[in-house]
Amino acid sequence: MIYKSRSDKIYQTIIHIIVILVAITAIFPLIYVLGMSFTTKAEMIQRNYFVIIPKEPTLEAYKRIMASSVVWHSFMISVFRSTVGPLLSLALTTIGAYVLAQRTLPGRKLFLFFILATILLNGGMIPTYLVIKQLGLINSLWSMVLPLLVDSFGLLVIKIFIENLPDGLIESAKMDGAGEWSTLTRIVLPLAAPALAAIGLFNLVAHWNSWFDALLYLNDKSLYPLQMVLKNMLTVDSISGDNMNGMLKSTQAVSTETIKMATVVIGLVPILCVYPFLQKHFVKGMYMGAVKG
Repeated sequence: MIYKSRSDKIYQTIIHIIVILVAITAIFPLIYVLGMSFTTKAEMIQRNYFVIIPKEPTLEAYKRIMASSVVWHSFMISVFRSTVGPLLSLALTTIGAYVLAQRTLPGRKLFLFFILATILLNGGMIPTYLVIKQLGLINSLWSMVLPLLVDSFGLLVIKIFIENLPDGLIESAKMDGAGEWSTLTRIVLPLAAPALAAIGLFNLVAHWNSWFDALLYLNDKSLYPLQMVLKNMLTVDSISGDNMNGMLKSTQAVSTETIKMATVVIGLVPILCVYPFLQKHFVKGMYMGAVKG
């Protein structure tokens, strides 16, 4: 790399150091959790519960988790809400964005105002709970899906993305006899794939990591998603009250901390596997959907 002056070289060096420090800060907690999940109880005590690279790694914690029906059941519930939720949300959000992208839509500015208001204002936890209760969704998996069906921010991003598409494409499709549905599914959706991937990733991560809605709307512990089970495991007061088939009982092989960290790793793996496939669309989708051409 050729630098124009000494000050440019110093500047680039400082930037690289800052980026490296930020990367280490972001990666270190993951390495710590991963190392702790493979640590034996004896080594955990010997090293004062701070292990980055275990000397004698063990898979005992993962074996205990795999044998737990509670974790597997909650994992499948998280998979359900993280699959159905984003798909339904993308479908409704995309249809709404396509409609609002039509400049001839009557009352278009008023609709946009109301959608923007939902981003800036929030009804609050208690009114939302009362609505969920009146709809009969308490102790239902749909209480974690239906309130997040329409993403107002994602709707505006996809709307702007559609508006940036060449007008000739949509006009030529309509001249060839394509209806609104055919234009949306055959022309707009393939071109808007980057924006859909970005918004879909946001929704997927939000659904997978969410636990507070389960705490509010679910009384039946058999309906808890993985993050709610993990939250109870990490809460000392909840460990003694939850019957998890003895998984959290201390043994000579591993401690409860090791099992907790192993459960955290299992909760992270699905997102880490999905993200690389959507990363190539992420930057382009957010950029094109946020900049008016």
